[in-house]
Amino acid sequence: MKRKTIITRITAIGLAAIMLLGGCGSSGNGGSGDTQGTDGGSAATETGGEDGQVTLTVAVQVNDKGEYSDANYAIRWIQEQTGVNFEFVSLPSDGAEAETKLTLMLASDSYPDVICYALDKHKMVKFGEEGIFVPLNDLYEQYGDNMKTFFEDRPLYAQNAYAPDGNIYGFPIANECYHCTAYPKLWYNSEWLESLNLTEPTTTEELKEVLMAVRDSDYNGNGNADEIVLTGSPKWDCQIEWWLMNSFVPCDKTTLSYAKDGKVIFACNTDEFKQGLAYMHDLFENGLIDPTAFSQTSDQMQQVVRSDEKKVFAYAADHFGMGIDLENEHLNSVIAALPPVEGPTGARYQLHNDYVDQSSQYSWFITDKCKNPEAAFKVGDFLMGDESTMVQQYGEKDKNWGELDEPTASIMEGVDAVYWITPGFTSNENDEYNKNTWWTQLYNNRAEFRAAMSPLPAAEDMYKPESYEARLFEETAKVDDYFYPEYLPKKIFLEDSDESDRFNTIQVSLQEYVKTSMAQFITGEMDLEKDWDSYVSTIEGYDVATYVQLYQKAFDSYNSVANK
Repeated sequence: MKRKTIITRITAIGLAAIMLLGGCGSSGNGGSGDTQGTDGGSAATETGGEDGQVTLTVAVQVNDKGEYSDANYAIRWIQEQTGVNFEFVSLPSDGAEAETKLTLMLASDSYPDVICYALDKHKMVKFGEEGIFVPLNDLYEQYGDNMKTFFEDRPLYAQNAYAPDGNIYGFPIANECYHCTAYPKLWYNSEWLESLNLTEPTTTEELKEVLMAVRDSDYNGNGNADEIVLTGSPKWDCQIEWWLMNSFVPCDKTTLSYAKDGKVIFACNTDEFKQGLAYMHDLFENGLIDPTAFSQTSDQMQQVVRSDEKKVFAYAADHFGMGIDLENEHLNSVIAALPPVEGPTGARYQLHNDYVDQSSQYSWFITDKCKNPEAAFKVGDFLMGDESTMVQQYGEKDKNWGELDEPTASIMEGVDAVYWITPGFTSNENDEYNKNTWWTQLYNNRAEFRAAMSPLPAAEDMYKPESYEARLFEETAKVDDYFYPEYLPKKIFLEDSDESDRFNTIQVSLQEYVKTSMAQFITGEMDLEKDWDSYVSTIEGYDVATYVQLYQKAFDSYNSVANK
């Protein structure tokens, strides 16, 4: 594959997504440095009690990559900077178990001062209206320097942060990952394609022809048909079936729907959806889709991809590092994102998130048990600062990260890079130093902030591990022109709690049934001609009509906010 010049711009849709939320690099430093006013030692005098020390009990989700104690550099630094000590209450590392323990904890009336755990708006509002989470409005007006700056730059986040009763109950989480806007992407070995003297396919028929050529190529030269043409996983964002389905109808595993002229349409019982299943079944019957793609974990997929450089032609994943080892610079240089291919209906779409949707969670909730909500709020606001964000993600300044001698061009046009990060820095639990340097609990990771730590690499450095963000930016820019133009939010909010519960119940049932049925139709366990009508009837039995009705209500509300 010829080396490409890095794309130093956000394409039209990517730029629009950022502009919708506010300014884009207008300060010239990517929103870094002095734009977040409460970093540094100033917070210590403001949050400390008369004796200089305040202690907060904080519920956090544990993991195996670090210790939540004074042994952790980031925690130690935050305590020193704010004058506040933390006593931690552990939530399990497993998300479902953590959610269960948290719910029981809150129901028992025995919980800490602060809940530092990501919740969606429904749960935040529920616990706020129950009086467990205290309103932050007055504290925000007095001490919310960093939150105010964020909301000024991101007005849609600001509007979404308020509950129906007019209160703010939690701090917004911002993780504006540019490459995450496109998911999953299909990553393929361009060198393999070139060896067959083939070009990137642009239609479903061309894709099938290419995949058959790959299947028959004996690329590894061992005389056995053991190469894997297409693989993926039902876990994470590695579903090959959803990437392929968007060549027939725009929908994804979460919404199961799309919007047209402002109207929500359920997609998974349409003729176009059936066509997509028929196409994928044909690929499967021809040995072009790995049978384990519907059962293996993302880690297992990764092990297969990494087992042999010439083993897997293409895999579905959010980012290509979920497959290949980034230290393998050669493979890094030939793995590329395939733009979606056009199907017989004219559909050619890349699944995507907007920034607000991918970040629409909240954390650092102050409970009614907290005797010093002022100090708790000041800590939360402090954590949203730029230096705090760097320490939470990378640990010690001037060791794992630091400020560049002078601003330089970043991967995003109009935003300067102002930070360096130690090449190869990792939070790997096997690294005795790195595992206790970071604490990514609440941070303000705006798109321009990510760019501020992503200097534009020289052409010869493009395929080094430390240039990973730049490579992801480059590859994502190739596919974001194919985003479906009428965005249907994946994380919706219904003010009525009964309606919200009803919607969630129906959605979970539909998601599970559609996921299972797709795999069965593709592999032939279910027959499209014999079993389709039964499949459609089952979907109707899950009350898909109410699902669409409630989705429409939430979508109308979303549009009323987004269009202000």
